[in-house]
Amino acid sequence: MRVEHFIARRYLLGRKRFTFINIISLLATLGITFGVAALVVVMSVFNGFNTLVTSILQDVDPHVKVERIPRTEGRSAREAEAIVRAVPGVTGIAPFVERKAMAIAKGYSDFAWVKGVDTAMLDRVSGLRSKVVLGRFDLATPRGVLIGMTLADKMRVSVGDTLLLVSPAGMESILTQLVTPTMYRCPVTGIFASRNKGYDNSYIFMALPTARAFLRMEGGNTGFEMRFDDIARSDRAKAGLAEALGPGWNVLTWYDLHKDLYSVMQIERWTAFILLGIIIAVAVFNILASLTMLVLEKKRDIGILRTMGMSARRVQRVFLLQGIVIGGAGTAAGLAVGLVLAWVQQTYGIFTLDAAFIIPALPVEVRFSDIAIIAASTFLLCVFAAWYPALRAKSVEIIDAIRWE
Repeated sequence: MRVEHFIARRYLLGRKRFTFINIISLLATLGITFGVAALVVVMSVFNGFNTLVTSILQDVDPHVKVERIPRTEGRSAREAEAIVRAVPGVTGIAPFVERKAMAIAKGYSDFAWVKGVDTAMLDRVSGLRSKVVLGRFDLATPRGVLIGMTLADKMRVSVGDTLLLVSPAGMESILTQLVTPTMYRCPVTGIFASRNKGYDNSYIFMALPTARAFLRMEGGNTGFEMRFDDIARSDRAKAGLAEALGPGWNVLTWYDLHKDLYSVMQIERWTAFILLGIIIAVAVFNILASLTMLVLEKKRDIGILRTMGMSARRVQRVFLLQGIVIGGAGTAAGLAVGLVLAWVQQTYGIFTLDAAFIIPALPVEVRFSDIAIIAASTFLLCVFAAWYPALRAKSVEIIDAIRWE
């Protein structure tokens, strides 16, 4: 064992009495342990919620959505479809038309998105069919529609009821001429619950030919929805499609469709990281304080060691090793506690959620990248905190240290 290691161990563990410096060092180690454990657990919970939300949204959303920008010039729908189909890695492409309309039923009215889908291609880009909870997925019935669970509840409609849909197409003519708006009486063949509020609150699906006639878009498409063999292709495909399609078309990835939600989740994640990081910062400051006081207490010992021939660099290493040991022990203990708590929650679901929530317990997902960042940043802070006391120990003058010996 090297002399520096032996002396550092003696200073940490070999004292015969429990001093104030020991207390501060212990508190520093516990602070790092609790801070690291809390960070591991909280980051794992945020990861769990992020993965859960993403899986819910991707059940119905496409990986990439290409849609025409209203009242703009650009490539035709046929030209755009040819460009879309040439993208590599695509496993499914489905055309759609989409526009807002008024829905009326049983004295209730509300605005909703009417979306026409190609039933033959829909399953390649969306899991809507599996989300039908009442009735059946049947858009072959003349003017049959699927309606979201929340919207159906607001409209007081169920399977077999009839919705009156009023099209926004030609509203300018209605205001200036004696023209009757397009109105369809549509039987509700199914009610879906996607767990995606954007769809459940405001979407009505119908067959593509019916929607084209209703919205007076015969032969045209609002856009195309795409799925890839690997979702990671979405961003690359977005850049290529935006350049190839040019003006008049908008290209959105699954992330862009819910960018506000993901931005809020990211802000919450960083806020939690910073707040919990303050706990670790306080513990790191305690390391600096305890080692600084230890240097002052051991000034005579430092002078004797220097007189016996130990170099200033080796003296510095003694106190630096103490900071490394305290930081390493606290970080390792915190990681162990955090990972155990995350495993217990993931396995047994100790912390439950309200029965109305979509899952019974807090979701947890441990990511190696988070563990590595937490461990590395905490350990480096501890080393940095020990550096100043170690420099003070290195700069102690031998004459001043042993003057009264």
